[in-house]
Amino acid sequence: MHAQASSEAEYALARSRRGTGRGAASAGGGASADGAMLALQGTTGNAAVTAMIQRSRHEHGDGCGRTGCGGSEVVQRAKAKDWKLGSTSTELASVKAGHPGDPLVDTLHHIIPKSLFQPFLALLDSAQVQQITTDLAPLAPAAFASPNVDKALKNVPANFRVGPRPEDRSDDPGSGLDVNTTASGNTTPRSAQLENAHNYMAAAIAAGTVTQADFDTLFLAPMIDACTQHGTAIDIDPARATWVSDPATAKYHKP
Repeated sequence: MHAQASSEAEYALARSRRGTGRGAASAGGGASADGAMLALQGTTGNAAVTAMIQRSRHEHGDGCGRTGCGGSEVVQRAKAKDWKLGSTSTELASVKAGHPGDPLVDTLHHIIPKSLFQPFLALLDSAQVQQITTDLAPLAPAAFASPNVDKALKNVPANFRVGPRPEDRSDDPGSGLDVNTTASGNTTPRSAQLENAHNYMAAAIAAGTVTQADFDTLFLAPMIDACTQHGTAIDIDPARATWVSDPATAKYHKP
């Protein structure tokens, strides 16, 4: 692990914070991405795109599961290990060993929910799937050691945040977007890029179509930027995530 001393200090400060307020998150994204998203909305209808994104952002409760609200299993935070590569499991075990008994260093959460990758990949042609490997493998080599692109995307280190177990969070989003935030509640730069990719993926799935131009600018470009910001190492760094504890419920949430 290569966390800077300032990051460790911020992490320690975040651990000691108390309160229940949450700040507004900033999404980020350039004008070209906004224009392309508006074009996609014009093609499919604002209602369909908005509904898909809202469903992906739904904050699930204890009763939400794989089959939707009313089930019993939290989707992307489930303990199933079939999605993890050995490199991911080894790194997580190492990080947990360095923070023994720490409830804030227990489970990997995906920023873009891992359940979104497979339906998005189903919309792509073989050349686009290969393009993902070509462009992202140099930036996330451990993940793309797997020839299965769906599994590789589920193991992209830039898309991880480490935190408490789902049952120990008051804001676990289930299969929704789960960005990192600063102590003031703003979306971090890396998470903002992943949010851009997430929003496009959700809109494309709702539309049932992917154009090459949108694929390049609204999915690949933000994914490349997020992976570049993270670096090529797996580097599951607890200092990247801030958490606030609520003494009344004994649970944690983002600022």
